[in-house]
Amino acid sequence: MYKTILLFAAFLLISCSQKNKSENPIIEKSKKDSVSVKLQDKTSQGEKTNKLLIGEKIEGDFDGDGKNEFAFVTKTKEGEGNPIEDGTPDEYTISFSNSVLKPIIIGCCEAQLINEGDLNQDGKDDFSIFQAPMNGCTYSMTTYSLQNSNWKQIIESFLISTGCDGFTAEDLQNTIFIKNKTVYKMERDPNDESLKLTRKKIELK
Repeated sequence: MYKTILLFAAFLLISCSQKNKSENPIIEKSKKDSVSVKLQDKTSQGEKTNKLLIGEKIEGDFDGDGKNEFAFVTKTKEGEGNPIEDGTPDEYTISFSNSVLKPIIIGCCEAQLINEGDLNQDGKDDFSIFQAPMNGCTYSMTTYSLQNSNWKQIIESFLISTGCDGFTAEDLQNTIFIKNKTVYKMERDPNDESLKLTRKKIELK
């Protein structure tokens, strides 16, 4: 009888031990999942819309009428020679498929457009212009929203150092984002050799 009790107690201990081992991976997985969700909490460009988001041509409802239009980068003047010396640079304008929307003259140089979604919650898509410099590897980012039929800059222009390593569409779509109804931008520290990214809160104009 005594042996039977001992065997039964041993069986219970082994069962409990195996149960704890089987539960631990689930707990670890849950922890990892929560971290993953936290990392993905930043609104990505792909989550904002399924439209054409990044490039020399993008799609969006920029005037809030419920219909999508296209914005595209157009070269309006061909430069000559080296603009750093005695030449003249190319000139560009942002044009729209909806002729009611006024074009935006951006001058030199080449640019990429990013549909930022509705940053200021006014029912219209906003967009940024990521523009190359005349010389060097430091680009500029300017963000616009249509207000009272005119384009208004809603984020103070800021510079982005690429380190001459180029950039990806993902880099651009994650530069400006919304989290918990607050707008942020990712900035690179020019004094850091690795150009470390830091998050900074943005106050919209």
